[in-house]
Amino acid sequence: MRIELVGGLGIGKSTLCNALEDVGFNCIYENLNTNPFLADCFREPEKFRFPSQMWFVLSKYHEIQKHEIAGRVNVLDQSVLNVCAYTNMLFGESDPYAMHIINQCFHYMEQQTGMPDLLINLQCSPQEQMRRIRGRNREHEKGVTLDYITNLQTEINILVNQARTNGYRILNIDTESVFLPGNVSYARRLAREIAEMFNIDMGEYRPAPQQQLDVPPVVTYAANEAINENINEIMNRQAMAAE
Repeated sequence: MRIELVGGLGIGKSTLCNALEDVGFNCIYENLNTNPFLADCFREPEKFRFPSQMWFVLSKYHEIQKHEIAGRVNVLDQSVLNVCAYTNMLFGESDPYAMHIINQCFHYMEQQTGMPDLLINLQCSPQEQMRRIRGRNREHEKGVTLDYITNLQTEINILVNQARTNGYRILNIDTESVFLPGNVSYARRLAREIAEMFNIDMGEYRPAPQQQLDVPPVVTYAANEAINENINEIMNRQAMAAE
């Protein structure tokens, strides 16, 4: 089965994933450092948003295909829904052609991997998210504003509500009221709740060694190939629109 964690920046996704890994779940981590377009996308979103989001879509597909383990509880620290929310926020209605290409990739991925069995929707105030972001001092997040966090959360909420309407199982967690770092007892309670929900025998689970997800060259190549196939037409359309 597959669980995906939903939520914006600094909301506690990786922290919760670490805690669930400590109780034996197979956790799959997204490595932002391997996205060659991310820092540029924060600085110049209109120029780099397309290759950055294509990278996220393709790498997410690779994560699921390569690192899921059959017969275990697999946890993605960054849900596909999150990637959709970022895409909607970055593009809106400004570039429907690029949005169409990315959405086609989403649809193909869902056909190949199926729906997640459970979405864990993490929540906290934008102000607390901002405090956490400033505290971890990541270079590519230095330009993040409160408006950015709020707008992203709006997009996430829309998609979570759509997912609920479409029959997804969703579990909400307020990470402001739960101290997640090192809280193994909470992770165990959550794991038991998930086990009861899906009739899983937790006696079979033992802590697994933590893995660091490295996206191999084939994913970067695939991303570049997909980007190069469409980038000229997209750039031409943008140039014509600017005229």
